[in-house]
Amino acid sequence: MGVAKSWLLSKLPGKRGRHYRRKLFAELQEQILFYQHDYRGGYAEYRDRQIARNRECCAASNPAWADAETLSAIARDLEAHGLGRTGICHGARNGFEVSWFRDRMGGDVVGTDISDTANDIPHMHEWDFHEENRDWLGRFEFVYSNALDHAIDPARALKTWTAQLVPNGRVYVEHTMGHAPAAANATDPFGAHPMIMPYLFFEWGRGCFEFTDLLQVEAKANNRLKAWVFVLTPARLP
Repeated sequence: MGVAKSWLLSKLPGKRGRHYRRKLFAELQEQILFYQHDYRGGYAEYRDRQIARNRECCAASNPAWADAETLSAIARDLEAHGLGRTGICHGARNGFEVSWFRDRMGGDVVGTDISDTANDIPHMHEWDFHEENRDWLGRFEFVYSNALDHAIDPARALKTWTAQLVPNGRVYVEHTMGHAPAAANATDPFGAHPMIMPYLFFEWGRGCFEFTDLLQVEAKANNRLKAWVFVLTPARLP
């Protein structure tokens, strides 16, 4: 849509003008494939917003984003590769996925969240998932997260996660249209259309990790969104 037409629509009065302005805004959002929020207050503002949102969701007992349908697809993939005895779930908020994997896989699975609310939940740790934890290096058979959209630096987060894997381990990144740019904001700072995620993994993963496989869930059990689960593995040595 041209600039002249956009300007004209902005001048249309009344309900007709508002309708076309909303339509134009939706069209523009659909055309944006990547978004990363810029915090004027830097990391401190990012951290404060994440913690505040987590406390709000926990106080309201908001349902988890993770769902049994998607986690079951991941569990089947883990079983097919003889994995699942140890794992970590990043950005797990209320610990739903941690409990689910512990019950299903019968292994030692823990979780992280940046908020101190994690300290009140079994097997959860208060931790910024971007940061290296030396005790976790090379420790886990799998990493799972549906919270990459909460990353201020997604490339750094993914490198941290893959460094936590055993040599044949797998990172599972759940992605939906709810993780696309149209849904990104100061609370969910990273957004990308699912179609460009493989490119981002290639660009960010050079020498660190590789995009290995893709699991697809046609409808999540809790919100009916289609889910793409991108599987990453440590980069193979030349």
